[in-house]
Amino acid sequence: MKDLMEVMEENPVILGLSKDEDIPVVLENEAKVVFVLYGDLVRIGDIVHTLKEGGKLVFVNIDMVDGFAGRTSVVKFIKKNTEADGIISSKASLVRAAKEEGLYTVHRFFILDALAYRNIGKQLEISRPDMINIVPGWPMVVQWAVEEHDRPVIAAGLVCDRQLVIENLKAGAIAICSTNHTVWDM
Repeated sequence: MKDLMEVMEENPVILGLSKDEDIPVVLENEAKVVFVLYGDLVRIGDIVHTLKEGGKLVFVNIDMVDGFAGRTSVVKFIKKNTEADGIISSKASLVRAAKEEGLYTVHRFFILDALAYRNIGKQLEISRPDMINIVPGWPMVVQWAVEEHDRPVIAAGLVCDRQLVIENLKAGAIAICSTNHTVWDM
C-alpha cells in the first residue's frame, strides 16, 4: 500500500478511460494510474492487458463493465482473468471481496446530499477500502471526507479544469480522476 500511495502522490492525475479511442492517448501519457470506466465481459481482460503492457497501474470500475453483476464472483473473475491491480465500486460488499482477494480497492461514493455523505462511515465499516473516491469532486466535500475518514481520498466527476484539480488537491485529495484530456495533460 505504501508503494501505491507514493505512485499516487507522484502522479496526482488519474486518467479516467471511458472508450477504446482513448487507449493510445493513455499509453502516450506519462501518468501512471488509469481507472477503466467502461468495457464488457468479453474485452475487459484485453483492455487491462494493453494498459499493463504500457506500464500503467490499472483499476477497473466493476460497476461500469457490461455483463458484470453486483456479485462477488465478478471480483473473482477480475482477479483470475485480468491483470488488474485493483477495482473501483460503489458496492461495499464488492470492495470488501476485492480486498480479501488481494486487490487494491477504491470505494466510490456519489455524494448527492447530506444523507449520502453521512452514509460513508457506515459503508467504510463494511468495505474497509484502501481509498475513497468522492463523486462529484467538490473540494468542500473532499475536505470533509479527508478530515473525517482515515482513508486517502480521490476526487472525480466534473473535475474538468486546472482550477478544480488544484482546489481538490488543496482540500486534501491524494489524486483526482478525470476523463477530460485537458486535465490529463496538466
